[in-house]
Amino acid sequence: MDVTTFLGLALLPILSPGPSSILVVRNSLRHGLSFASRRLLADLAGTVLSASFLLYGLGSLINGSKPLLVGIQLAGAGYVLLAGLLCLQRMRRPPTDTFRVSRSAGGLWLESFLAGLLNPKTLVFFALLQPLLAGAEERAAPLAYALGYSLYKGCVLTLTCAVFLLARDWCRRRLRLANGILGTALVAAGSGFLVKLSAGF
Repeated sequence: MDVTTFLGLALLPILSPGPSSILVVRNSLRHGLSFASRRLLADLAGTVLSASFLLYGLGSLINGSKPLLVGIQLAGAGYVLLAGLLCLQRMRRPPTDTFRVSRSAGGLWLESFLAGLLNPKTLVFFALLQPLLAGAEERAAPLAYALGYSLYKGCVLTLTCAVFLLARDWCRRRLRLANGILGTALVAAGSGFLVKLSAGF
């Protein structure tokens, strides 16, 4: 598989909403650039490990079990839907509660790492990609794809972080509206994923 094809295929899971993008938005709005950047690195570290495990064997196990593959997809869609509902719920809270930090920095680092490691989009993408790379002659090739995907994802999420940092003051002044817009978008995306999955049964 050439690089152009790989990047084209990777664009869909990277751009679609999921645990990593949701955490990047939240960390950018709540904690600022430095904090969000460190947590993004934790997420990417988890992504590299996850993609490497999948390409070196775990992907064939997931791809060989349709119930497991569908279960991972359902978990991802459910996560996005739940995140959207929580955003809509925050519209009713006092503004001072929305950006309050309730967990330790270490806990947030672990949360970001696990979001990258267990991201359903990454699991499904590399589980489906693994058979295409099974015949690769060089054992280092899968690792190159894992690193390339993580770098690609990092660039997209960095851009996302920058956009929300620029809009941070606006979001702070209009918390209910910001939560409403984000929540509605996530609920629509999660519901769309669930409908698409149910249509395949």
